[in-house]
Amino acid sequence: MDRSSFLVVERGNPYERGDVIPLNNPLMTLGRKGKQWNPDIPFDNVFVSRKHAALIYKNGLFYIKDLNSKHGTFVNQERLAPSEEKVLEHSDLIALAGDLIVLSFSSVSMDETMDITPQMKQMAAYKPSDRVELDPFKQEFVFEEEVYAFSEKEYKCIEILINHKNQFVSKEQMKCWIWPERSYSEGDVPDVSAEELNALIYRVRKKTRHILSIESIRGRGYILHSED
Repeated sequence: MDRSSFLVVERGNPYERGDVIPLNNPLMTLGRKGKQWNPDIPFDNVFVSRKHAALIYKNGLFYIKDLNSKHGTFVNQERLAPSEEKVLEHSDLIALAGDLIVLSFSSVSMDETMDITPQMKQMAAYKPSDRVELDPFKQEFVFEEEVYAFSEKEYKCIEILINHKNQFVSKEQMKCWIWPERSYSEGDVPDVSAEELNALIYRVRKKTRHILSIESIRGRGYILHSED
């Protein structure tokens, strides 16, 4: 292991965006921490399996292997088959459970200057469409130059749905993102009634009904569909 190799976090609690995770062991597991299991790289997300994936160093290269995870391991948006190993190249994007966890793989020698351009281009694949612009300070959603204003909770609702467009978002995820102040302890789902969440979804649907479609999935969560 004569190269400086690491992961850069784009998305994935408990890490902050931009955090660097050094890869200094020949075998490192990624997964969700449990009572009797502590992966090398842990994530706080119920959709990540306890033993989700592994990073393996051999013959001078890093490989990523899916450990039969329930919701999948992806490299550059292509899902790995269960137990499949794939060689990682500099600036490859790794995603766990759809794109709930997104990491960028970097492997450069210490005397090289890292080119950030390819990495930034790939990160753009996980951002909303160019036709959509979110403004968290004004709590506005801009679609094709038309501005839609929201309350604080409405904005948080549209934000999580747009950032996971065409993907299932559970009610638990919605509550944790929109009402974090109602969690009594770390990891708890906030105390939010079904009526409150339904009312919020109703208001967001009403304001965006001409451009967005929010589908309810058997009372378990939502999928946002858009025209673009």
